[in-house]
Amino acid sequence: MSYFTNFPFTNYVFGNQPAPTVFQNMGVYVDLIDFAKDDAAFYTYYDLQNGDRPDQISQKLYGRPDLHWTFAILNDEIKIQGWPLSNTDLTAKVKKDYPNTTITTRTDISAKFKVGSTVTGSVSQTKGKVLRRRLDFGQIIVGQISEDNQITQTTDVKGYIKLELSDTNLRFTELADWIITKSGVAVTAPTIVSGGAGYTFIEYNFGKSNANVEYVFNTKVIEKDKTLTFNAGEQITTIEDEVTQFAIVDSSVLEYNATHHYEDANGKYVDITPNAPFIQRISVEIELDGATDANVNNAVVKSISASTTLDYSANVTLTDIQKNIDKGFYTTTGSVLKATVDAYNDVINTDITKTLDGLTGMGGATDNDFGNNFPSGTNLTQLNSELRTELKAAVGVADTNTNSKYTVTVHMFFLIDNQLDAILSNNVFGAVYEYKVSSVKTFKVNYVSSGTATTSAQVHTKSSDAFTDIAVDLEAYIQANLSTFNPAVLTTVTYFNRATKSNDALRSIKVLKPSIIEQVVQTFNNVLIES
Repeated sequence: MSYFTNFPFTNYVFGNQPAPTVFQNMGVYVDLIDFAKDDAAFYTYYDLQNGDRPDQISQKLYGRPDLHWTFAILNDEIKIQGWPLSNTDLTAKVKKDYPNTTITTRTDISAKFKVGSTVTGSVSQTKGKVLRRRLDFGQIIVGQISEDNQITQTTDVKGYIKLELSDTNLRFTELADWIITKSGVAVTAPTIVSGGAGYTFIEYNFGKSNANVEYVFNTKVIEKDKTLTFNAGEQITTIEDEVTQFAIVDSSVLEYNATHHYEDANGKYVDITPNAPFIQRISVEIELDGATDANVNNAVVKSISASTTLDYSANVTLTDIQKNIDKGFYTTTGSVLKATVDAYNDVINTDITKTLDGLTGMGGATDNDFGNNFPSGTNLTQLNSELRTELKAAVGVADTNTNSKYTVTVHMFFLIDNQLDAILSNNVFGAVYEYKVSSVKTFKVNYVSSGTATTSAQVHTKSSDAFTDIAVDLEAYIQANLSTFNPAVLTTVTYFNRATKSNDALRSIKVLKPSIIEQVVQTFNNVLIES
């Protein structure tokens, strides 16, 4: 290689040899080009095209192919990462680096689907082994379940042995789990000479003392390039500690096409909520004087609550949250919690009469809790129209309370994205209206989508049944529209996207200007000769 031609020689002892060998001193470093790479008078930029090789670019720029070594010295990233790969080679590398399947789920998997567990799809019947989990993305990475494969073979006269698979569609795997025996006694595997995991062969050196000795290898193998496919919406199961665990598959993709991270408009990493999109509830108990528009607008909010982000049937404790906020320990996040906390503080303030107008802008109030805390531009018209219609209808059938007024509790169910923002862009939400009719609690369920409200045919007398009813409709919408829930301000970056971006960043390189290349190289070599 021409780069080393003028390197000085030195005495070097290789291994345990008794006498030194005269060899080129690879430790010599000339910083001449380091100075040149920071001086614009010496370099220019060259944009590499797909498949360009260093020797080709050297020939193109300098009329000789052997000055490619200057590119690595001028470009630190190439020195560290290597020459950019061609598109074909990059694709092959990414597929090799990320060969497994990624299951994404909104189910809480923090305490289940642990590494090593076997996962089975209820519909696809696909089986896989959990290799790792990314809890902050709700991802389970699964690989093939290996098969046992026993091979009996004898070492050669030098103690070498080479195992080869006759089926070229198989590959050795999980070498640490192999059991190797000699005369029925387990032995430790020696150093691998060649091949190994991911190959059709593996060669060991047991040493001359073990020449012509028979060994039994209990190996593990998997199929080459086998794709594990799980169905979106199906249930996956695993048994851990004698308990069957469940999760619902939102998506199943090849690992290299799975989400690696999300970025904002500035290219910065953004955290997400892994169980999103999910359903979150705000429950408001209101008291109405009657069924006119003014009565609805001025309906008094008597109490308000919100569900947790993990369970729409369980409430957060607003008193504790507010105490922590007052102490500076807590900051509210998400549309639902922010709106609820603001309204809650008004409700408990005896100097304020909290109205429905002040909560949702029902009567045109511009300063309202939903408008202030839901994403900018959220249109609450459909929500308020739904509330107005159903509250008037409730007053027509509901019992009056001890104040001769009407008490109605509205349970509003919203879809929440991975930034904890309520999604009302398609006017999809649910509402359960709770009131008494002839002293019996009644729950009316309305599912609203694209401006159309559908009332459940069944009238419920238990909140749990009503909540489940509306959740089924909303969950069906989520499953049918999963790909639309990623906020527009976020960009999904897959493993393949990430590798491509990193590779493309190497394509614009510094090169020594052709007019000075010979002078710089000659000076470089002279310095080496003088070293």
